[in-house]
Amino acid sequence: RVRRCLEFTGVPEKLMQKSPFELSGGQKRRVAIAGVMAMNPSVLVLDEPAAGLDPAGRESILSGVDMWRRETGGTVIIVSHSMEDIAEHCDRILVMNDGEVAGYGTPKEIFRDPEKLVGFGLAVPQITRVFSLLRKEGIDLPDDVYTVDEAFDAIARLWERKGGKNA
Repeated sequence: RVRRCLEFTGVPEKLMQKSPFELSGGQKRRVAIAGVMAMNPSVLVLDEPAAGLDPAGRESILSGVDMWRRETGGTVIIVSHSMEDIAEHCDRILVMNDGEVAGYGTPKEIFRDPEKLVGFGLAVPQITRVFSLLRKEGIDLPDDVYTVDEAFDAIARLWERKGGKNA
């Protein structure tokens, strides 16, 4: 189980022989998450699991957590201020404000009201803000895009509608 969980978190097996004091901060984070995964919990709670990691590291750890969830059937709760991570990796979002539930739903339901999120000190994903600015410039793009993959698909559909000409 430990070896499999190290794979989920992107930790090379050779690091198993190293002292924790020889690991980088990102490696320590990955090993800690793998250690909890190896206990095979039914619910895995992660507080800012990708904080401080570079973009490739963020995607690697979060994709590994996604694979663990699919393979084990466990529930993953991610606490994060990164709306990009939340939009990409979560099926449901619970928004808390001053200790109270301020919203609960799918990413599309939660991100539909960006002003409300801003009032809670949060924001919509950056790609959503970019699409909003493009729509203000008159470009016919949807208002419910929250991930880069969704943005790619929306731009491809616009390109096809325009016959491959300048959109």
